[in-house]
Amino acid sequence: MKFKIFISSVQDEFAEERRGLKDWLSSDPFLSRFVENVFLFEDTPSRGIAPDAMYIDEVKNSDIYIGLVGSSYYGGNSCKQAMSATEAEYLAACEAGLERLIYVKTC
Repeated sequence: MKFKIFISSVQDEFAEERRGLKDWLSSDPFLSRFVENVFLFEDTPSRGIAPDAMYIDEVKNSDIYIGLVGSSYYGGNSCKQAMSATEAEYLAACEAGLERLIYVKTC
């Protein structure tokens, strides 16, 4: 069985970690045998639909949710929203019953 993995975090704070994690999961000789797709929002071309609807759909179509949590709650100019995209993605993963792995940056 191959898994679809969704990586969630504030993009600005975890840009290197997000890219490194996707590259590792996709190219490691052992792990890549179990990975069908690793979703990063920044790799998705514009589709003409609202970004929040798109990433929630991607979460629901995944098997595993990986959340990276640090010192930022919002990223960029998204402070206009009532809830961060990362929190909305996490709640969608809970609702969909996905396996959830959360990593917290403490330094």
